[in-house]
Amino acid sequence: MANDYFPKSLSNLKTWLTGLKDGITADGATLGRTPAQVTSDTALIDSLLTPVSDALDKETAAMEAAGLARFTLKNENEAIRTMINGYKALPEWNDGTGDAWQVNTQTPHYDMDTQAPTITVGSVGGQTVIRGKKPGFTSVSIDMRLAGTETWTTIGTKLSHFPCYDTTAPQVPGKPEKREYRARGYVGDQEMGQPSDIVPGLYNS
Repeated sequence: MANDYFPKSLSNLKTWLTGLKDGITADGATLGRTPAQVTSDTALIDSLLTPVSDALDKETAAMEAAGLARFTLKNENEAIRTMINGYKALPEWNDGTGDAWQVNTQTPHYDMDTQAPTITVGSVGGQTVIRGKKPGFTSVSIDMRLAGTETWTTIGTKLSHFPCYDTTAPQVPGKPEKREYRARGYVGDQEMGQPSDIVPGLYNS
């Protein structure tokens, strides 16, 4: 199936319409069109070219305006936060005012009976790497076991951040092992919530 010659993007359409108008202006009479017909044809093209050009100009202006807004917000972010904190420090400030101004900090609430960390297991440069997230927890411990067994070995204790690397030696040196991993969450020194889902991994080191 042949591709339609009518461009779809506005920028390509503007270029194509401009070229089409130039072609009709240069060749229309030679091809047998009357001056009135050439004028009518170029007017038809202009009826498309004008709004297309206007749309492109506004699109460019919008992009430039958005870029300027983001730049200004980045530069003034600290200043506006300092100003708002000044208001919050005033004696008459209360949560109602904060709600009305939409400047109260929202603290996520976690049900520590059901909350659990999440992990993924991958291999980077021949090392087994455990990454994850610990929403609501201050640290996590990472456990490992051989696939098909029940005994867990802790390979990372109360880690405040990911990643964690499994450097446990295999049972047979140089032989890959199928392993499983989980994370347990802590708040301070107390283990809380539920363990993460058990995630399989292949130890190749």
